[in-house]
Amino acid sequence: MNLERAALMLMPMHLHVDAAGRVLSAGSTLQRMVGPVRDFDAAFEPVGPVAGASLAQLAAAERVFLRSRADPGQVLRGRAIALADGGLVFNLGLGIGLVEAIRNHELTDRDFAPSDLAMEFLFLHEANNAMMDELSQANLRLEEARRRAEAQAFTDPLTGLSNRRGLQLSFEALRQGTLHAAPGHFALVAMDLDRFKELNDSRGHAVGDAMLCEVAARLRAITRSCDTIARTGGDEFVLLLPGISDPAALEQLGRRIVRRIEAPARIAGAVSRISASLGVAISSRYARIDWSRMESDADAALYRAKREGQGLLRIAPGDHGEAGLAGGRGNGGV
Repeated sequence: MNLERAALMLMPMHLHVDAAGRVLSAGSTLQRMVGPVRDFDAAFEPVGPVAGASLAQLAAAERVFLRSRADPGQVLRGRAIALADGGLVFNLGLGIGLVEAIRNHELTDRDFAPSDLAMEFLFLHEANNAMMDELSQANLRLEEARRRAEAQAFTDPLTGLSNRRGLQLSFEALRQGTLHAAPGHFALVAMDLDRFKELNDSRGHAVGDAMLCEVAARLRAITRSCDTIARTGGDEFVLLLPGISDPAALEQLGRRIVRRIEAPARIAGAVSRISASLGVAISSRYARIDWSRMESDADAALYRAKREGQGLLRIAPGDHGEAGLAGGRGNGGV
């Protein structure tokens, strides 16, 4: 075997052409990718910086880029060396198409020259993809954990309602809405359960907790998805009702809430009954909407309702004085 033949055998991606462009030999890997090659122009198209170049011009180029006519998506890159007889020897590589070519043609380490780092690059590519996949999964897990932690931070663990922190966030969002040119007003409803302490003391905390969960479910059923329902204490609840600022509408809703809360509940094999009192503060009644002021006024209206009986609703006057007081009774209640 002469030196020329030995050198070509060591280059599985070589292409040897004569001055007329006839292919004299092609490396085994190159043939596997582009099939039998007999004529340079029939098999390859110079592209990129060498687009339209002749064989002589390819020999003078720093880099050559050849698109396979059999597989236009495959572009090979390399270097061409001119021979004394006018022919050329190309030593080609896969470039950025390495990974796709290896997969499409099922190439292995044996298809590359021993000095070629193609498989090492493939390994690094696959390792990088695996690492990126793992990082992506880890980020998803972290994001899910963050969402769970955030939900837990703003959620009452017993009832699944908002807690005080979640309630205040919702209040702030509603407060911002009242600052617009066309303000969207809302109602803050403080609700306290009547006869709950007697139930808790007589039947135990487990039954009391079950009743609180039942109340939460009933409130969810009677309110809208845009409303915020929060448990702020033992048997204390607060509702934020966007878009509702009419006292008559609030009294009607209050009657529905009280009727729903007063419905008998079967817990641990026995029927229990409680009621609820409500105090309301309406944002449109305040020149300056403030959480502490509205909560305090709603609580004061609630305590007035409890003093006057069970199942009552009272509306705080806000900045409107005594003219803003309202109330009613339904089901003997609101």
